[in-house]
Parts: sequence; structure tokens; C-alpha cells
Amino acid sequence: MLQVVLLGIILHAQVLAVAPRTPEPCFKPTPSEEHTTRHLEKLTEAKLRKLIRTRDGNALFINVWATWCQPCVEEFPDIVRLSEDMKGQKIEFVGVSGDDMEDESSKVIPFIEKEKAHFKFYIAKLEGEDEFINAFDKQWGGGIPATFTFDAHGRLKAFLLGEQRYEHLKAAAEKALGAKKTTSVPPEPKK
Repeated sequence: MLQVVLLGIILHAQVLAVAPRTPEPCFKPTPSEEHTTRHLEKLTEAKLRKLIRTRDGNALFINVWATWCQPCVEEFPDIVRLSEDMKGQKIEFVGVSGDDMEDESSKVIPFIEKEKAHFKFYIAKLEGEDEFINAFDKQWGGGIPATFTFDAHGRLKAFLLGEQRYEHLKAAAEKALGAKKTTSVPPEPKK
């Protein structure tokens, strides 16, 4: 009887050794980026203010976007490219989705994965829209895409409204890393 049990274990182990394995997914985030494949943390106005203030010596590049916003979708690959080009520099990239929370699993996360974006993402949780907007910059009217860069001390260095080219995004990031001037693009006129 013992020989039959041992033979069964040996045969089972051999089957497992030659069984085909499921291939690893193409997009495999690092442990700190795993949230992009499961769910996005909700970003409240209080969390946003803390994110801007708590810099740990790093500048901050925040892009506010949505999957339903065509200019946001068109700009997104340049932001992903810039985040890759600036790896190793003292700047943190963050994306804040303005999509509805119920679209997180069906639209937002699949879009982030398709674009192979490997930086932190949040989904905006608006309890008081004006307070949330003002936490970024009082000049911002809430239009997207909107990009904000902050230096290592949490001071606003650039505000870009509307779809931007790579060169403008890079200049804004570089300002956050060391420029002295604050740059703002006035918000779009309200219609």
C-alpha cells in the first residue's frame, strides 16, 4: 500500500513538472504600483492637500484627466513617456482620474494598463468640488486635462490647462525640480 501511495505522489509530481504554465502578463507593476491593476485609491481634498505638502524631498507632477476627455486621452502617452524618461530623478508622477467611480473597473484601470503607465493613480472623490479644485490652484476652473507641478516644498511651480505637447510637460516637470518662477496658464473662459 505504501508503494502505491508513493508511486501516486511521484506520478503527480511529474505531471506538474511538465504541465504548461500560464504566461506572465505583459503589464506587471512593481509592488508599489499594484493598486493600478486592482483599484484606485479615492483622492479627497484632504488627501490631496497632504500629498502636495508631504514631499519627502521630491517634486510632484499631477495630471488630472478622464477617459471620456479626448484631449486627456491624446496627451496621456506623452505623460507616460515623460514619467519613464524622468525615472531616477526626484519627481513623483501622479494621475488623478475625474471619471465616475463606477467606471473605475470597466474604463479607468483598463486604460491605464493599455497605456502601460507605471506611476501612482487616484480617482477623484469630490465631496466639495470647489474645495478640491482650490486645493490644486485657485486659478483653476476645473477644466481638464490639467497638469500641476509642485516643488519639493509643495509650492506650485506650473499649471498647464488643456492638452500639452511633451516639451511643455517636460518644461513644467523641470520647473518643479529647480526653477524659481511659478508659471500659470489662465483657465479657459467660462461659456
